[in-house]
Amino acid sequence: MRPLAQSPAKAGSDTDASTERAAGGNVHPPIASVSLAGDISMEGKYCIVTGSNCGIGLQVARGLMRRGAHVIMACRNMTACQQAASVLRGEGLSGSCACRVVDLENPSSIRAFVTQQAEELAINTNSVGNNDNGSGGGGGAAGLRGGQQPQQGRRYVDVLVNNAGVMGVPPAPDGSDRHLTTNHLGPYLLTRLLLPHMTHGSRIINVASRAHYTGSLSLVPDPNGRAETIRNDTHHWFWQYCRSKLCNVLFTAELQRRYGYGSPFALTVDKSSSVSGVSVGSSRTLEGIVGGIGAHAVSPGLVDTGIARYLLPGQLQWLLAPLRPFFRTPEQGAEVVLYAASSSELQGRNTLFLHDCREKQPSAAARDPRLAADLWRVSAALLRMPEEGGEPDKGSR
Repeated sequence: MRPLAQSPAKAGSDTDASTERAAGGNVHPPIASVSLAGDISMEGKYCIVTGSNCGIGLQVARGLMRRGAHVIMACRNMTACQQAASVLRGEGLSGSCACRVVDLENPSSIRAFVTQQAEELAINTNSVGNNDNGSGGGGGAAGLRGGQQPQQGRRYVDVLVNNAGVMGVPPAPDGSDRHLTTNHLGPYLLTRLLLPHMTHGSRIINVASRAHYTGSLSLVPDPNGRAETIRNDTHHWFWQYCRSKLCNVLFTAELQRRYGYGSPFALTVDKSSSVSGVSVGSSRTLEGIVGGIGAHAVSPGLVDTGIARYLLPGQLQWLLAPLRPFFRTPEQGAEVVLYAASSSELQGRNTLFLHDCREKQPSAAARDPRLAADLWRVSAALLRMPEEGGEPDKGSR
């Protein structure tokens, strides 16, 4: 039986360089100057960044704190997270941060993290979230500083950055693809569970890659022709990684269809709400507020981070040294994430894929609405959760 839906695969040899050539661009084009515009205030905004103890995630946390946001540093390694948070707190940034544990390979850990976040979001006190031990609870309405008044009414997640990911990892003990689990299924579950704690103006940023251009996704149908699982048709880490990055973009596309600007959910916005109380992510027009959630997939480019640590044994990591002049720094890689999280230029725009802080057309497979909808449903089934439900909150801030 033929797969229900399948995307084309292209040959490639380098995770980002070859895929950029496949997309018709240079290997390392300059970063758009728009990303270097003045910092947009995100004072009091509640942001969650996964994998923020190092690399791109750490620089995203730093950039959000510089803009005044409170950042939940959602990491698996609490020791590394606390060390990174201590450095950020010592830099005198206007925002605040708190460490919280989450393991994207463990659904129970993800569910516990979301339960913890729901409790913290429900607290409206004047305490600052910098004084936490990473174990959860007790942070108060973190992000309020100095003489700030506690936010009245319900508090929401303003920005979710699904940044954490793996590349070149071996299969899990049960033989499953850890790239798919960590890079797609974990963020899918986290996002779905956090949606009820978001509302109009919230933003979801999925850190993808140009590697998705060489990715393929095949869904296996049941006897009735309905997709029921993801075909395990590739066993090399490179193709598994590319497939997971394609899933990132497809997931973003389905988020836009369901909850983005112009979606049925967007029509539930109360245009009589006070514009001054709307999140940085909201779109404002002369007629009032354009409802919806901003969802964007971004490509940080070829960045020198720890994600490649599994590709070579420790004693052979020096072999990567000749390539480093062609890599971007984590600071440069974070710019497109910060742009997607805060730029007013994206308000009201369902921009699916960004590279160098510019809109870039994703692959044909990533633009397939049927594949995106099927992936959403199959992912829900694999995680034993309903396809529908867990909608964002429709209330006004």
